[in-house]
Amino acid sequence: MNVHFPTWLEEWISLDEPSKDLYISISENKCKKYKQAIFTVKWSGNSGKVTNVQLNLKVTDPRVECTWKPHLSPEEDMVIGDRVFRSPVMIFEKEDKMFALVPDVDLLEKERIAPHFMDYVETNRSLCYGISHYEKTKHVYFKKIEKPFQVERGQTLFRFHLLQWEGIKDRRNFILVTDFVWECFAQKRMVQNNHVSTKLPEAVRDLEIYVKHTYNWAFKHWEKVVWNEFELEQKKVGGCVFIVRGVQTPGMGLEDNWREKKSIWNQAWFSSLRSAYGYRLWGEKWKNTDMIRRSNLAKNFALSAPQTNGLFPSVYWAGPNHSWENGCWGYSDRRPENHEEYAHLLDMSWTCLWMLKWYMNIEQDNELVEYTKRYIDRLLGLQAENGSFPGWVHVKTGAISPYLIDSPETSMHVWLLAKFYQITGENKYLLAAVRGMEFVLNNIIPIGRWEDFETYWSCSKEWNGKRYGKKDKRSGLYNQCNFSIYWTVEALKEMYLVTKEDKYIKEGEKVLAELSLYQAIWQPAFLYLPVLGGFGVMTSDDEWNDARQSLFALTYQDYYEITRKEEYKYRSIWATKASFYMMYCPENVVVKQIYENTFQYFGEKDYGFEMENAHHGSNNEEDLGEFTIFDWGNGAAAASLVEIVTKQGKEYANT
Repeated sequence: MNVHFPTWLEEWISLDEPSKDLYISISENKCKKYKQAIFTVKWSGNSGKVTNVQLNLKVTDPRVECTWKPHLSPEEDMVIGDRVFRSPVMIFEKEDKMFALVPDVDLLEKERIAPHFMDYVETNRSLCYGISHYEKTKHVYFKKIEKPFQVERGQTLFRFHLLQWEGIKDRRNFILVTDFVWECFAQKRMVQNNHVSTKLPEAVRDLEIYVKHTYNWAFKHWEKVVWNEFELEQKKVGGCVFIVRGVQTPGMGLEDNWREKKSIWNQAWFSSLRSAYGYRLWGEKWKNTDMIRRSNLAKNFALSAPQTNGLFPSVYWAGPNHSWENGCWGYSDRRPENHEEYAHLLDMSWTCLWMLKWYMNIEQDNELVEYTKRYIDRLLGLQAENGSFPGWVHVKTGAISPYLIDSPETSMHVWLLAKFYQITGENKYLLAAVRGMEFVLNNIIPIGRWEDFETYWSCSKEWNGKRYGKKDKRSGLYNQCNFSIYWTVEALKEMYLVTKEDKYIKEGEKVLAELSLYQAIWQPAFLYLPVLGGFGVMTSDDEWNDARQSLFALTYQDYYEITRKEEYKYRSIWATKASFYMMYCPENVVVKQIYENTFQYFGEKDYGFEMENAHHGSNNEEDLGEFTIFDWGNGAAAASLVEIVTKQGKEYANT
């Protein structure tokens, strides 16, 4: 093997004898920030068909530990496919050094002759990168298959970067890695080549047309399907129904053909109150009294959820014949088995957070604070000695569920407590927030244990290769979801704002770097939808453009305002833009055509219909999905956009 192997790499890896048909060149780049080796692999054999080409490496030092993979591969022949190469890196740490493998996105974007893959397997300490076809299996992993592709003599097959940083002071601090990804790949796509304005208002002002589509769809063209008004306890309430299908387009006769039971939610994903916060602010901006009226009904709905010793339900289910008048309250069914009578604290804290935001930014309705106080006083009594909060509590007995008993969902409660402290000034709420934050800092962040309800009790469920509380055997990593990363980033920011202690914002940036590894920093040619700036979800699913990105956009904007780090501003801009990629409307030409291929009767009255993400659960790529969720899609995106433009104030108005 005639390859010049850099000396500094030898403490990390060794290179297995490659195939005689491969020519490997390694170029080095040593700068003050890092050491870099760029591996370029070319085909030196005869032109023809092959099924798999890969370079195998061994991790040589037993002290080296893998701390990040973008996807898990719990069974043999599973790999990390380029279908999840959003910000593709694998990260390793040893003492005060950090090491990363980064696929060359530029080459992948221009010269992908076959699907790329990479992986690290802890059980045999093997590292690999290569090209091969693969198929999706379970929900959702990637397994290599024997499917030939053509290679030509002298052709470049793939390229990747190996990097080393020294003098690392704390564990799982990925800022240096995300800085490299930003500077090498993302910046030229999100800034230089797209002529994005350096002024945030100018960059997002053209998105207002999507907001108009959203509210015309929900409150006008689809109003009889989407919007609902009725009475609860002699109080008029309202809100947008949980989920609607494309076949329910008005006039087709299937308006009552529901995908799931008709309901209205105030839960961690589907938050009627968050959406109402948005159309209240847009209503005030546009001087639209009807939108303000609707927002008040949605606020009434949230306050109508009956409290039992502070706890309250998150869903109102319609009764027989889809009637609201004989409906009932209940809890989110995204939960472990036999938890029908358990209230999810996360859902309640999220709802109360929006009550406080409403109180602070819209109107000082004391009922919002009083409702929240009753819940928070119960919450304080549930805090464990180590500072954590449980996941689920039985409403009648007070029993604590064994699931998520000390999880990163604690961060959501810290965020709420810190916000409540700002309003009340009562020190007990801040002290509880400090204790909760210390738990997360000491027990979650250092080991990447980002397990929350969505990790196991959503569409990507538990199975033999994925178990709650257990590390993945083939990687040594926990299954993780970035929703809990988001709550933690926000909680750390809020703690910084109320205490002015620098440690919180420094830790916040560290966790924000991990969140950034879920953002698409390029536009793959093999994907049929725009994805630049959009976000994935977890290490066992394959979404792009997920609806949570509209929340993340606000987070990046806030961190930009605190730190003035330009990268955060552009990540915010593109996350905001991506929040509207999936909308059916004339501005989204490619997406519009795909919708019309699926729903041939779609037309102008359906502008605003928006699938919550690009989810590739099957191998049928040109399938957008057949439903939309106002409170986790178009309505949620509209709510975030108005927060962005409202924060900019006069600067936005003058553009």
